[in-house]
Amino acid sequence: MTVSDPMMQPLSLDELTLLEEFLVSDQTPQDALSSLEMLDGYMTASIVGPQLFNADDWYATIWDQDKKLQPSFSSPEEAELINSLIVRHNNSLTTLFDEDPESFVPLFDRVGYENEEVKKSGVEEWAMGFLIGMELAHDAWQPLFDDEESAVLSMSLFMLSKVSDEFSHLTDREIAELTESVADCVISIYAFWNGEEEYCEDDDE
Repeated sequence: MTVSDPMMQPLSLDELTLLEEFLVSDQTPQDALSSLEMLDGYMTASIVGPQLFNADDWYATIWDQDKKLQPSFSSPEEAELINSLIVRHNNSLTTLFDEDPESFVPLFDRVGYENEEVKKSGVEEWAMGFLIGMELAHDAWQPLFDDEESAVLSMSLFMLSKVSDEFSHLTDREIAELTESVADCVISIYAFWNGEEEYCEDDDE
């Protein structure tokens, strides 16, 4: 594919809004990835990780982690549109990591929010989406967790998703520092799986 290929083009703001509206609508199953942030985190994990997953499972998990339920599209045209937006967003992320991984910025740092609390919710959803993406190929991710140095790369994501009980003990400053570290840690996770020595540095160093 070339850069001019329509299916490789990043989504416009209007297209992101359209996809967001569908994700939060009653047309999607209750346990679907219910926000753009969650979808972006999920896609990012599948792109930067070892990618040992089935493509059908990857798509089905967007709508239902048990892979049993599907969205209720109002028409074949709507189904084609939503699916094409999902594919394009994934393609654009894939291209970014293929061509310039160090330029990666998570969605929550690329869009505006009404206030800081709404952004915190977006960060939590993004981190949760990333963990769901990791879980899709859980066994394949194990080498990262087994390596003492690289295991810390996912720590901020576990805490920001509130999966870890440690979140409740974090100060606002610590939450902000963890949020700021997400991009660097994701880039370093990508480097880990590609055999490059690049790790997220501790803020205290």
